[in-house]
Amino acid sequence: MPDAFEGGCHCGAVRYQCQATPAYTFYCHCSDCQRTTGSPFSMELMVERSKTEISGRTSEYVIAAGSGKPVKRHFCPACGSGVYLECDSDPDYYFLKVGSLDDASQIKPDMHIFTAAKQPWIEISDGLPQFAGMPEG
Repeated sequence: MPDAFEGGCHCGAVRYQCQATPAYTFYCHCSDCQRTTGSPFSMELMVERSKTEISGRTSEYVIAAGSGKPVKRHFCPACGSGVYLECDSDPDYYFLKVGSLDDASQIKPDMHIFTAAKQPWIEISDGLPQFAGMPEG
């Protein structure tokens, strides 16, 4: 993954630029990600807020994570594309949706999280670490 990358929503009204390598890139199998993506998992980049610039107006809605702490899901009000999350449990980071990258071809996932909610018809055979919930540490 390059040290700098950018992306945004489908219609281009929301854009971001990041000047750092992601802390983690992961598949999330939680039921919330399944519902919001309309697919069996979401793929996200955990990036430092201080090195990420987001432009354009987003709409957001807030849900309670399994921990009870809020998660804010940001999406484009024009096209509806999910762009990023803010999690109170990790306030120094944004979680960017991999599908919103201008070029996702260099993505190298690190792990699968919330596999306890994984759909039974999904087989994980990539050899990456798997966590039933959030990894410790």
